[in-house]
Amino acid sequence: MFSAINMAIGQLGDPAFRSVLIKALALAVGVFLILGVGVTVAFSSYVPNFQWEWVNTVVSFLTGLGFVLGGFFLFPLVISALIGIFLDDISDAVEAKHYPDDDAARDIPLLSSIWDAVKFLGVVILCNLVVLPLYFIPVINLFVYYLLNGYLISREYFQMVAIRHHDIDDVTRLRKTNRSEIYMMGIVVAFCLTIPIVNLITPIVATAAMVHLYKKRVGSVSRGRNIVSQ
Repeated sequence: MFSAINMAIGQLGDPAFRSVLIKALALAVGVFLILGVGVTVAFSSYVPNFQWEWVNTVVSFLTGLGFVLGGFFLFPLVISALIGIFLDDISDAVEAKHYPDDDAARDIPLLSSIWDAVKFLGVVILCNLVVLPLYFIPVINLFVYYLLNGYLISREYFQMVAIRHHDIDDVTRLRKTNRSEIYMMGIVVAFCLTIPIVNLITPIVATAAMVHLYKKRVGSVSRGRNIVSQ
């Protein structure tokens, strides 16, 4: 797992990686600008003005603080989902450099990639909302966050990488066969997503590392017809 991460970090200077990061950041900023406008409009439309000015000030402050804190936790997850749209660019760059003799991956339609990214983001948000009460309990909140999001990230990233070469049944079987290492990778990624600045490049490194992990554990494949476990 760590060798896969090191190889991914070593390729950060690849033009394809920089291009994906720039596009994902631009989209993420756009998403949060839209959310910001939406929150502002909703606040002005549905939150009443109280006769005490200090109450209005407190409500405004808490609303703004909630948006900032929510953005802090959601931004890396949004970036992660958006980078999933451009996963083919990252995977192609990794495979071209490190595995040029392997069979080429099949192309994933852009709309399919967008839909997968939206579903992933939706599932992440929904699951985190379900366990939200646990996030208010010190220490336990860290375990819940890393274990839950580590699982979601590991499952999604491996599937996004492996589906380029296999059908969904083979992808599921491969993931279950290597579940421990894949899950550990997801926990490491979830942890890095909570580190400011580092979380911006984490999804790219994670995608590249998952390609290496997939290649090392599955071996050279021919579009899902032959699965070789190492």
